[in-house]
Amino acid sequence: MIADVITVATKELREIFTFGDVRGRSKFSLLILVLIFGIVIPLQNGRDWVTSPISIMVWGWMPFLWVSGIVADLFAGERERHTLESLLATRLSDRSILFGKLFAALTYGFSLTWLIMLASLITVNIGFGSEGLLFYPMEMFFGAIVFSILISGLSACIGVLVSLRAGSVRQAQQMMSAGMLVLFLPFMLIQFIPKSWLEAAGNLLDNIQPVQVAVWLAVILLVVELILIAIARRMFQRSKLILD
Repeated sequence: MIADVITVATKELREIFTFGDVRGRSKFSLLILVLIFGIVIPLQNGRDWVTSPISIMVWGWMPFLWVSGIVADLFAGERERHTLESLLATRLSDRSILFGKLFAALTYGFSLTWLIMLASLITVNIGFGSEGLLFYPMEMFFGAIVFSILISGLSACIGVLVSLRAGSVRQAQQMMSAGMLVLFLPFMLIQFIPKSWLEAAGNLLDNIQPVQVAVWLAVILLVVELILIAIARRMFQRSKLILD
């Protein structure tokens, strides 16, 4: 089964880098993303891009952004191109197809994030490392690595569920965009929260170890993803997909 999963994932990644994502981004556009997030923005922020704990929030949402651009195409795109029937007619098992597509989206998300992290680290050291080598604080570095994988997985799971039920790529895109809006809505509304509430929340957080919060958040994300995968396995019915 592992070999079949890798086969499906390799096929998906090859198509992503050959034809681009559902937004029309090609592999050349990916270079632009690396240029912007790996060179331009780090040069604007200087040493803080590497040393500030706020950077981990950037590495947290980046994978969701990358993966959301490709997951809508996983099943809805194949349905539109009339290639889904051919894939489902192969000897590949349902789990191999499902997990292969999930693994491809997951790999795409964290790999692109890690590439940008590396590019930004090199950029900051070239531009601002005259006093010595700059590197991410170890807790922030490992946190970024772990959460880039978890957030990529969360986006992949949500996207697969959406793509399985969507009638078209456009519909899947719209649903993913709505989901992203809901996820980032708290950050958009934070400016309307009374200052006294924010100060009280800040005082409460002062008594909590960041590592403990990160561990609990990672556990919650993992549980949610396992639940979403279980739902996707129940939704993935080969006969029904062929009829659709």
